Amino acid sequence: MTTPAPQQQQQPPPQQPPPQQPPRLPPGSLPPAVVDAVAVALSALLLTALTAAAIIAALLSRFPAVRSARYRTFWQGLQRVLDRIVVPHPPPLTGVIGAASEATARQNLARRAQFAVAAATRVAGAMAEARSRGEDVGAAADAQIGQETRYFQQHLDAMWNRARAAGMVDMAAAEHGNLLGWYAIRGDGKTTRECLDADHHNFYADQMPDIGWPGSGPHPNCRCFPGPPWPGATMLAGSGASRRR
Repeated sequence: MTTPAPQQQQQPPPQQPPPQQPPRLPPGSLPPAVVDAVAVALSALLLTALTAAAIIAALLSRFPAVRSARYRTFWQGLQRVLDRIVVPHPPPLTGVIGAASEATARQNLARRAQFAVAAATRVAGAMAEARSRGEDVGAAADAQIGQETRYFQQHLDAMWNRARAAGMVDMAAAEHGNLLGWYAIRGDGKTTRECLDADHHNFYADQMPDIGWPGSGPHPNCRCFPGPPWPGATMLAGSGASRRR
């Protein structure tokens, strides 16, 4: 009598991972595709508009797709950020003295607008969360504004540092020309690897390298400084490596 072969146990098909869901945005947040455009428009308005209300009105007219009630909390948050933080503290009048300072002024203005949009999103999130819990929405917004004010002070410090470093670059360019060298302090064990790697490289005063300007670029409290170009040295990434000297 032939023994029947044992039946092979069928294995269940491997489970497919669930479809990946896009990250949930805080209530009232602008669509990601709109955020950058709003920040760009805001950077220009911060130069011309005198009040937060005028800025909000101009943005709403320019972006009708986000004027609905769904985004009302974001605009309320932005109004608070502009009223309480950004508009009362305009950019410092440092005076543009050259190409580096001009480029840095544009960069600082863009960062200022980016901060305002990000802060408005966080304030709107705090307001929406308080509303969902039945808590005081105004108190939640004020508490978040206090936190954003501390963040903004860090932003101002970084803005001043970039402007100072750009001024150093412009003064060096007035003495040595548009092609400059990066100088790092060696021998005391305090200089970071990024600065040591940039040392003995060249860059153009009218084209900021990827690392930033010496004195502000790779990290806070950078001690590097610009000087005459190093003969035959390699160009720093981002600063016209393909340009003719």
